[in-house]
Amino acid sequence: MNVSVTARHFDLTPDLKEHAEARLSRLDRFGSGVINASVVLEIEKYRQIAEVSVHGRHGDFLGKAESDDMAVSIDGAFEKVEKQIRRTTKQQQRGRNGDTKEDIAMGDTRIQSERRDREMMSLEEATTRVEEGEEIVVFADTDSGATRVVYRRPDGAVKLIEVTG
Repeated sequence: MNVSVTARHFDLTPDLKEHAEARLSRLDRFGSGVINASVVLEIEKYRQIAEVSVHGRHGDFLGKAESDDMAVSIDGAFEKVEKQIRRTTKQQQRGRNGDTKEDIAMGDTRIQSERRDREMMSLEEATTRVEEGEEIVVFADTDSGATRVVYRRPDGAVKLIEVTG
């Protein structure tokens, strides 16, 4: 990994350089595969600006922050880069219509779909199957041919859904 820490309009102190490099080493925990990193520290009058540019295996990330303290600016810029990396890796882990562990923990799950073939049976047969332990029964009523769904609610009641149209 190539790392460059540059100071504009002031002399770079070893403390600031170590602080920037320590924050940069924390990016490895995201598995981002950092290839190049550039940290530019700049002072303009009362503004202390930190700009972090990271080129990694999963893309390029840029964070910029300013404050009245250079260490705070460095932390702010790295937090922006970390947020971008987290978002990118989360999208890649999710894949197609899947949920990450973070999504499930936060309650942000997507709807999971499944296909069921409907069988010809009577309402009584479908109710019996649900009472025997089947979670949901999708069937075509033998009398009318209409599609119906029988399922057990969490409170124990057996419910019927009649599909119209």
